[in-house]
Amino acid sequence: MVGCALLSLLGCAAFAARPEREVARLYESEYVSAAAFASKAGLSRVWLEPGKKLLLSNKTLRLELEVDSRDCLINGRRVFLGEPAVAYRKTLYISRVDRDRLLSPIVEPRQIPGPLPGLRTIVIDPGHGGRDDGTVNPRLKLSEKAMALDVALRLEKLLKAAGYRVALTRRNDTFIPLPLRAVFAKHEKADVFISLHFNAIDKRSVSGNETFILTPQNQRSTEADRRKPDDAFRQTGNAVDGWNAVLGFRIHSELLGSLQSFDRGLKHARFAVLRDIDCPGLLVECGYLSNDAEAQKIATPEWRQKIATAIADGLAGYREAVVAAKR
Repeated sequence: MVGCALLSLLGCAAFAARPEREVARLYESEYVSAAAFASKAGLSRVWLEPGKKLLLSNKTLRLELEVDSRDCLINGRRVFLGEPAVAYRKTLYISRVDRDRLLSPIVEPRQIPGPLPGLRTIVIDPGHGGRDDGTVNPRLKLSEKAMALDVALRLEKLLKAAGYRVALTRRNDTFIPLPLRAVFAKHEKADVFISLHFNAIDKRSVSGNETFILTPQNQRSTEADRRKPDDAFRQTGNAVDGWNAVLGFRIHSELLGSLQSFDRGLKHARFAVLRDIDCPGLLVECGYLSNDAEAQKIATPEWRQKIATAIADGLAGYREAVVAAKR
């Protein structure tokens, strides 16, 4: 556990007597009291494990934070923080960036500052294509590029039926360079960008779904163990970090609920297709082609339709959050 002694060695300081104003400096980041965050959001607090796991909750939300972990649970869904939660002054602290760019937007979307995002045009980006097969399962003769395009076309039908204008970065087996996908989204004046992919790994037992949103400025990405100089750069997509969080959480939650798959988490990354878009966006890894059991499901039209429907339902939840924020 990171305690007061270690915090003092790292130059930690608290600036004001009132809990909601307390700030601690750790790992070159500003941390804020979870108690102050909970109070402002109208959440009660209780230690599930004294000094180790803290629950913030109300009638509709349950947020579980764990000391020294970047992994938290929001309504049972796995969400990765940019920095680990820490113990200080007999309570728990979270990074200011995580509070402002991830947790507060998910908990209270109407508090996200700035103009509300649009809700008219959705750009769907089927990953890979042409000479780029993406991941493959040679045993089942499945390629990521084909599965992603199939799900994209199914999702397009659902979204058009819901009244959206929809555009695809590719409609056939064509290679599209990564930078041009963001250019296409800007040209189409996208209000939401959804990039579709499938996973693979050497360990064939690994399965499940993970969803990526753009890493906020001054944070490391989920897969990074330490900070890099580039983390300080602000990307175009960082202008909508809050709505990225809402979009990512809503779609990730629907995918898990519908597919009943292993929860690999809502994560952060600086993927090329997310850095340069100027609207809320995400990249969805819809399952593991390297896991034969999961790949056999993905191979069926029924399962791919299930994926598309879950994403459409998640987008509907995102739309509800945007509409509610107008009131």
